Amino acid sequence: MSFDQYINIFQFLAEDVKRTIIKYFLKSYEIPLRIVIPQLFDKDNKLSPDEEVNLVNKMSETFYRDVIAEAFLMQPLDNFIARILNSLRAMADNIKPEMIKEVMSYNSDLVIARLGQPNPQVDNQVFLGSKAYHLKNLRMAGFPIPPGFVLTTEVFRKHKAIFEHPELRDEIYQLIREHLSKVENAAKKEFGNPYNPLLLSVRSGTAISMPGAMDTFLNVGMNDEITESLSRKSEFAWSAWDSYRRLLQSWGMAFGLSRDEFDNVMESYKIKFKVDHKTDFSSKAMREIAKAYKKTIKDNNIDFEEDVFKQLIICTNFVLESWSSERAKVYRQHLEIADEWGTAVVVQQMIFGNMHHKSGTGVIFTQDPTKEERGVSLYGDYTFRSQGEDIVAGLVKPKPVSKTQVSSTGGMDSLQELCPKIYTRLQEMAIQLTEDLGYSPQEIEFTFESENPEDLYILQIRDQDMASRQSINVFKTTLDTMKLVGRGIGVGGGAMNGRVAFDEKDITRLRETFPDEKIILVRPDTVPDDIGMIFETDGLLTGKGGATSHAAVTAVRLGKTSVVNCTSLQVDEYEKHCKLNGVIFEAGDSISIDGNIGNVYQGNYPIESRQEYAEFKF
Repeated sequence: MSFDQYINIFQFLAEDVKRTIIKYFLKSYEIPLRIVIPQLFDKDNKLSPDEEVNLVNKMSETFYRDVIAEAFLMQPLDNFIARILNSLRAMADNIKPEMIKEVMSYNSDLVIARLGQPNPQVDNQVFLGSKAYHLKNLRMAGFPIPPGFVLTTEVFRKHKAIFEHPELRDEIYQLIREHLSKVENAAKKEFGNPYNPLLLSVRSGTAISMPGAMDTFLNVGMNDEITESLSRKSEFAWSAWDSYRRLLQSWGMAFGLSRDEFDNVMESYKIKFKVDHKTDFSSKAMREIAKAYKKTIKDNNIDFEEDVFKQLIICTNFVLESWSSERAKVYRQHLEIADEWGTAVVVQQMIFGNMHHKSGTGVIFTQDPTKEERGVSLYGDYTFRSQGEDIVAGLVKPKPVSKTQVSSTGGMDSLQELCPKIYTRLQEMAIQLTEDLGYSPQEIEFTFESENPEDLYILQIRDQDMASRQSINVFKTTLDTMKLVGRGIGVGGGAMNGRVAFDEKDITRLRETFPDEKIILVRPDTVPDDIGMIFETDGLLTGKGGATSHAAVTAVRLGKTSVVNCTSLQVDEYEKHCKLNGVIFEAGDSISIDGNIGNVYQGNYPIESRQEYAEFKF
């Protein structure tokens, strides 16, 4: 229903109240009052006709007022409807129609959910995002998941209404405070308490994985006072300042500073203190670095919020807004992810993987991707004295998790050898996930605060992609600057630039003329006789066939970048040209294909390599 219809409904209700009063009160007593009042108050008939009318009106008004006031709920109902109607009309006069539409469809029951408590209304990947959905399932199953809550994608959808409407804004602030208190109880820490502070991670949570495309904030809840106080505890002397400088860097980058500006600060202090790795800094040196980070922010006219609750709200908004960042848009465009999905915000207790030399973080596969046998066989990377973002963002040189990896990684010490109890607990959880709970092989992000397995926590899981450790090429250019000429089914590889070839002669000529460029074989379809040409080219584009066609099966087996079933493709093998939606390509022309999503483009475009790519998994 529209907002105007709501106003109409309460107008109708107000009219019905009036009709009820007139029908059952005013009309019912009108004639009797005209007769009774003169008999009671003018027994001698001394009043003139006009005076008698005035007397009847005066006494009737008093009578009606008393009767209506004593009628069950009639007056409260009339006042209630009038207040609502006035409120709705005030909204119509002062608030834009699009904002009114958002407010009217807002439901506070859908905006926030605890990780440790079921909520059937929102317990799905659309509302919670894939990350929080699985974390919630695991926490409910007894896995070591840091306590927290989720601002659902409903907050993303109603973000403008919530934060521009004072009442809705105050309501969600109160909801956040209430859920924060539950996290405080579970963590036995207090948000904003300098002597026992609860620190938070604030991360995105999308229904479709978009690794690296969204903002993340770690150690939210720190300021100068809290950091100074925390650093006085011997176990936090170094990690307090390390955590603070991480938050300051995330804050500065969210406001537009580049990572290089902070890396330059770090490098200058490595030279000053003659250390190679940040873990070699003393706590005093790390304090200096954190202060230098804050000065870098201030010198760029960026204010750091010292009020920790306001800081949390700002970080939350940054995560929501990062859905619309340029890198997130490009990511979605190339992978054809709809803008309407939006993101949730996952708020959890921070785990200190950077506390000391036997705390750390890592990522494991439950099944070794280098082996063909199935079952649990841990494979992955870890690093000591780091936080979760270090491994997944490729910011450190990691060590192998399992002893079986050591031979291929230069003999570095494995987690299995240095922290055997942590390794054993990871293996137990991997078995529980895949065998008891029925998960497929998983990629698990974890952090541990000590070598005691009770201090091990899972930060994220997702389905293991057996090819995720291989790099994949993606186009760097935005789609609106690319000439899309066709769509098919992407069955292998990523983004590829190349030149068109139709047969073996074209392949030979192009190899000689453009020895450093890729060749993309264009065929109406493929048959076994084409296998020689497929071997000699780098990519394949066909007009027919699906994922099980010869072209698809061959491409997957050979590791070729391929797009099949491009129905708009018309190939003239005799005239040696093809047509895609009116665009003609001749042998040697530049063409680009995306073997991930199946798009075909005219021309060549810049490409970058990534370690992971989003999968359309729910």
